[in-house]
Amino acid sequence: MNDDRAVQRQELIGANLRALRLKHGITLDDAARAAGLSLSHLANVESGRRCIGGEQLRRVLNLYGYSLAVFLSHIESFVVNDGREHYEQATASHEPIPLVGRSESGARLLLLEPVLSVDRPAYMLLILPPGSELWQPHIVLPCCCRVGVARGELLIETPQREYVLAESQYLSIAASVPHRFRNHTTSESRAYIWSETACV
Repeated sequence: MNDDRAVQRQELIGANLRALRLKHGITLDDAARAAGLSLSHLANVESGRRCIGGEQLRRVLNLYGYSLAVFLSHIESFVVNDGREHYEQATASHEPIPLVGRSESGARLLLLEPVLSVDRPAYMLLILPPGSELWQPHIVLPCCCRVGVARGELLIETPQREYVLAESQYLSIAASVPHRFRNHTTSESRAYIWSETACV
């Protein structure tokens, strides 16, 4: 890997971790403890001076409700090949946009970051309270989707079969396949959805 890009990626990870921590009102000390890091190490990570291991990064991101895959996809979208970007613009500091459901107690689908181009996928967060579902009938999307469960368990129904995904499991749903999401458990389910917006 190009050294400049590695440094840029390291600084972007640090800037985003700091932005997420401040947004959620979590102290550096609490975040460091959750990740199994020393306070000084995490401070150096957030300032872009040190790297962080994958498992430690996953533990920090759990505090903020992010999955490792979504976070790293966000970072990669800002890594440039020539020159450097202004990191303040690359931090995950925007508010999610409600697409479906506005009640905190019901099923919700949130757009995590604005879609700036049809060439980029849309990143969404699905939140299903116990016993709830998204889409009463099956829905058919003209684009392929990838679903990754971040918390709990998720049931994905298609006319042909049902898929039960546990935490950290993924499923790709091909374009034009009818589907719906259900939480048949007694605890909240959260899943990240990547949809290929270029097909829409």
